Order: sequence, then structure tokens, then C-alpha cells
Amino acid sequence: MSEMESSPSEVTTVKPEIAEDAESLGDLSTSIQKFFHSSAFADLTIVTKDQELKVHRLVICGQSGYFSRLFSRNWKKALYDSKKDDPRAIEAMIHFMYGFTYDGTGGGHLSPMLFHIQVYQVGDKYDVPKLKDQARCKFENAIELCWAMDDFHHAIANAYSATSFGDKGLRDPLVRVSLEHIDALLQVEEFRRVLTETLGFAADLVQTPHCGKSWGLEKSP
Repeated sequence: MSEMESSPSEVTTVKPEIAEDAESLGDLSTSIQKFFHSSAFADLTIVTKDQELKVHRLVICGQSGYFSRLFSRNWKKALYDSKKDDPRAIEAMIHFMYGFTYDGTGGGHLSPMLFHIQVYQVGDKYDVPKLKDQARCKFENAIELCWAMDDFHHAIANAYSATSFGDKGLRDPLVRVSLEHIDALLQVEEFRRVLTETLGFAADLVQTPHCGKSWGLEKSP
């Protein structure tokens, strides 16, 4: 596979590149990574908005509950349409499945913190728990460094809209970082707006023990 850039109207088909290093083929993880760059033995094509990703069902189904269930139902198609998903997030998921740490830049079209949300969402949709864990860790590192940037409030809104009430993987870090810098953040109009407009965020803030004590909202015994 190749990370070839193309316009939304074009589709990139990756040509085979067969690994020739026989010695490295003895290492399973190395072999899997080599086949990431090759369509040799590929038996599934994941089609995004701008490219076709030639992949191997064994690699994909071994890590994705979604694809495992799909093929367990005797799904015979060799093409899977993921055009509704962010193409860079799908690409990151495939990178991850082949043993690589995905690139957090998202091709430069989003800030890292916003891109990690999209990867987390894709990991949730396709039931890839370890990808969600990696995206969560990267997201947490990003917001700890970038909480004062202009898109922090976008990260809050996006994370809350992209996750369910019971999924705290992105929500808890946002609440923690927001509380650590609450005095500074309350001076920012965009943060105050997201505080009132993002369903669940304000409630999560005031329900944390530290926040409740600070604002006089401790629960009665």
C-alpha cells in the first residue's frame, strides 16, 4: 500500500511490491509490515474517498471485531466501501493493524488532537480496541500540550459528539485537563460557549470531586 495523495475524484490503486528479503520473512511482525507495502496475497480492498487499500483479511479480521463478524457471516465480497469514513483515519487504522504507529498529523488537514478523535471514532466503529487505546494516549498527550490552542474547544465538542455517554476514553482526559486549567480557560469565550453548548461536558466537570469542592457543589452526605 502507498500513502499516495490524490484528489477526491481520483482513486489510487496500489501495485504489488513483493518482499524479497528471505531472512526477514522469518520474523512474523516484520513480514506483516512488509506486506503492508505490497498487495501480494491481498484478498480484500478497502475503498476510501481517495484510494484503494489492498489488505489481507487475516490481518484485518484478527484485530477488528467488526470485520471478523462480517466475514463470519460468509460475506463474500472482495471490496469494502468506507467512503463515509475519514480516509486518513481509515489509513491510520490500516497502518496500525500492520504493526506501525500511525501518523498523528492526519496528512496535515487537521490538528493532531482533532485527528486522534477521528481515529478513536474509527477504532470504535470497527471494534479495534487497541487502536482506540493508542488514539486515546496520543489524544491525551496532545491536549496536555495544546490545551491553550484555538482548537481545544473544537476537540471538546468533537469528542463528545463522537462518543457515547458511557465511553470515557476521550471525555475523562478532556475533563481532567480542563479542570487543571479552568481559571485560564474560563477567560476564553469559545470555551465558555462549548461549556454551555456541548451536552454532557459541564455535567462531567461539576461531578468530579475536585470541581465540586471548588465550586461549592459537594454532594450531601
